[in-house]
Amino acid sequence: MMPAPMMTAPAPTPPISPLTRRAALRAGAFASLSLAMAMIPFGVVCGAGATGIGLDFNQSFALSWMVFAGSSQIVAMQLLAAGAPVWVIVLTGWLVNLRFMMYSAALAPHFRERSKFGRWLGAYLLTDQAFAVTLGRIADGRDRRETAWFYLGLALACWLQWQLASLAGILLGGFIPADWSIDFVISLTFIALIVPLLGDRLMRVAALVGGAVALAPQLPFKLNLMAAALAGAAVALLLEKRWKKSGSSS
Repeated sequence: MMPAPMMTAPAPTPPISPLTRRAALRAGAFASLSLAMAMIPFGVVCGAGATGIGLDFNQSFALSWMVFAGSSQIVAMQLLAAGAPVWVIVLTGWLVNLRFMMYSAALAPHFRERSKFGRWLGAYLLTDQAFAVTLGRIADGRDRRETAWFYLGLALACWLQWQLASLAGILLGGFIPADWSIDFVISLTFIALIVPLLGDRLMRVAALVGGAVALAPQLPFKLNLMAAALAGAAVALLLEKRWKKSGSSS
């Protein structure tokens, strides 16, 4: 009777070197520069809007760093100006930001080795821009731990840009015309984020489906964006399974 083979424990994952961490953080911070042209005007208008509805400096700046989500800040300001109850403002902001649950699920595997504080920090810093740029890096097959440090460098730099822009808007709010619109800036931001990801056929189909749902008749509580993201993801998953079975290539 042959002896049972010896079971060997898997080799521990070697820690990522400090040099690699610093390089990934720098790369992330540098990547944020391409987003500044859209994020800064958006932040300035949000800061000015907060003072425009009667919030003082402390309240306006608290709204910027506590919420740290442009779409939710705009909705909150509109509801505050209309005298809506606090629970309505909080619930509406939560509904507007439901898409971040999907973003978090996609990034979670890259933060499994991070501390609890690192995961909390990554969740707080999560934005559409940081997610989209990091998603492109994931698609390139980068190391998960390196991707996490890249994301933190990118997201921290975006956070700093947003806070400085909001401060500028709060301090200079009286000089900014009330009829300035940020819709054009937001659209340009998302176009710049999506186009580099459309090299894959699956991504193109998901983008088309999501865009069609987003342009459909408006849903209550501004849920079109969430519905568009869910529809695009669902179609992409179904097609990925079908194309794998048929051996279709992108």
